[in-house]
Amino acid sequence: MSLRADVLKINPNKNKVVMKEVTAILGRIDEEIKAAYDRDECKVNVSVPITFAIPYMSNKNAQRAVYYKLLESLMDRGFIVKIFLANDQTVFYITWLSEDEQKDREMQNALLAKFSVVQQQNKDL
Repeated sequence: MSLRADVLKINPNKNKVVMKEVTAILGRIDEEIKAAYDRDECKVNVSVPITFAIPYMSNKNAQRAVYYKLLESLMDRGFIVKIFLANDQTVFYITWLSEDEQKDREMQNALLAKFSVVQQQNKDL
């Protein structure tokens, strides 16, 4: 039997384990997003695992596969994502507001603060 390159490129067992990891992490990310939304926040920072035990796959390749699938899922669902990669941690910074929308919110808050007055108690009474 001769090996074929197309067979070596696709390993369904590796893909199953990668997708199991991705599904578990996405579940946790979705819970954190829902909790932030319930607190009226518009972003979350989620630490994700840096070590994966995927048979016949180096940790570096497993990280690439898992992080890519996480990023793809989040972006497909309309989230804006930045990733912090370090030797000892990986953090996904996720928001559902664009930079322009965030600037609009900040401008609204600044304008409201500028024209707000604090009622002072009358000390003469």
